[in-house]
Amino acid sequence: MAKLVMPEDKEILVQRALRALGNVKPATENTVAPKDFLFKAGRTNAGRQLPAYYLVYFLLHDLLGFKDLGRFEKVSWSIPIDYNGKAFVIEHRKFGLGVFAYDPENDEADAVEITKAIQRAVKVAKPYYEWVATEAVSRSHLNVSNNCTELFGRYEYLLSLYKKEQQESIERK
Repeated sequence: MAKLVMPEDKEILVQRALRALGNVKPATENTVAPKDFLFKAGRTNAGRQLPAYYLVYFLLHDLLGFKDLGRFEKVSWSIPIDYNGKAFVIEHRKFGLGVFAYDPENDEADAVEITKAIQRAVKVAKPYYEWVATEAVSRSHLNVSNNCTELFGRYEYLLSLYKKEQQESIERK
């Protein structure tokens, strides 16, 4: 398999990712779902094995163009999918990412297959993620979270020393 060059080879990557997803398709008006599906869908156990939420979102929404239904209470994003004609939803909720089904117990086997397909497609889409990250860095569209309180405390200490010296310098003038 030749190395892909992004964005020129994006369509090739899209086709490979779709092949890896197999029977996982965007939901359509032909997808069978109860009227109250989105409100009563429950978390499946298989969905707990999905890759990181941002990889799944970049794959399904950004790369493949699956529809995001948007934010709801305690839901960051929601992507409805069709698996063998049946509706499922991939959601990032307050307690994490998951595959949600109308009848989680009876649909667990399908959820396992959906999870495996998404895992395969995420691996296939690696060149896309690298390209997105490189573009974000080159355009300074990158946010970094500081989760180290010691480092932040050191920063605040050094900042206070700087401000003190700056104030003393102003007062000497």
